[in-house]
Amino acid sequence: MISESRKIFGLLFSVAFSSIGFIAAITVTVLAAREVTNNPLFLGFPNAVGVGGAFIGTQMFYKISKKYSRLAALSITFLIGAIGSVVLFYSLIIDSFVLLMIGALILGFGQSATLQSRYAASFVASENFKATALSLAVWCSVFGSVFGPRLVSLYSEYFNKLFESELIVGYIVAMVGMLFASASVITFTSSRSSLRNPAESEVTDTQKFSNSKEGGRTLTLLLVLNHFTMVVIMSATPLHVQDIGETVQLVGVIISYHTLGMFLLSPILGSYVDKYGYRRFTYIGTGILFISCLVTFINSGPTALKIGLYLLGLGWNFNYVAISSAISKFSIKYKSPLNIRSDSFVFLGSFTAHTTLGLSYMLIGYKGLVVVGMLVSLYLFLNLKNLKKLDIE
Repeated sequence: MISESRKIFGLLFSVAFSSIGFIAAITVTVLAAREVTNNPLFLGFPNAVGVGGAFIGTQMFYKISKKYSRLAALSITFLIGAIGSVVLFYSLIIDSFVLLMIGALILGFGQSATLQSRYAASFVASENFKATALSLAVWCSVFGSVFGPRLVSLYSEYFNKLFESELIVGYIVAMVGMLFASASVITFTSSRSSLRNPAESEVTDTQKFSNSKEGGRTLTLLLVLNHFTMVVIMSATPLHVQDIGETVQLVGVIISYHTLGMFLLSPILGSYVDKYGYRRFTYIGTGILFISCLVTFINSGPTALKIGLYLLGLGWNFNYVAISSAISKFSIKYKSPLNIRSDSFVFLGSFTAHTTLGLSYMLIGYKGLVVVGMLVSLYLFLNLKNLKKLDIE
């Protein structure tokens, strides 16, 4: 395991640093939108535009990795994300919603690199270590869940005195995190790593691939529904916390619980997926998703929010690791860029969730959005049976 871990050492560091930065930014962005615009319909737009940036970044990542290497693609997209953080910082200085949108778009490039790192880790690992390598990359995001919101909580008052905005700290942390991510993936990746080689081209055996197209669509649908459920509820939670009279500090604490659920158990989960296969864990994860929505629907006070958002992250993690592992194996077996395509559809689903956040929150409120999450998780559960048809082992 140690020798396998060395192959992905640089990737793990880059995920840790970029996650700290990105989660710090996510913690404050909806509230930043509320600070610079009076129109509640626009509250979800910056995060939606950020998802659009991640979509564009994913396409750019694919082209750079094919022409140069995955390492070059990672380092460049992280640097672009750092530039986005600077723009976001300045948007709060001059109270510009337009700049907030532009900065969120550019920061999204950095998010695409963080997400593609999990597949990069799986691609360089040996066959019996792929899900574990992927889950280790996901697990390193736990540093973001702990330190991102925590840094926002600790230093919001300090930066409020300097810049008259307690939210600006999120973007300072994001800038530093993205810069460190770019530097670490270059510094700690072995000179012999396959990450330094151009990615394999899409092929080849079209008959073999066409026979499993349905399986690829199923995996993509499951990944999208899982992420959509999480995004809908997570994005609305800071607004709900503020509306019940609580502070930005509590938002940071709740998001920390949520992201701990998302990432803390990933290494253990990955080893079990390697050992027992991915299917059973999707059923467990989807069940946890539904329970998390139920908890938050019954009671949406501070304590229940901590429990519900933790379970939301945990259920998402079960599905995310299991389905991403299957997508990685599919991409390798059929030499297909399903990892790029599936993430692209995930971003489109997130874009939809974010762009409709302001209107949906105004029309049906927080509990209404929780009900939407419950319905989507039920639909996800009904589609899990299609995994039996998939041939990737």
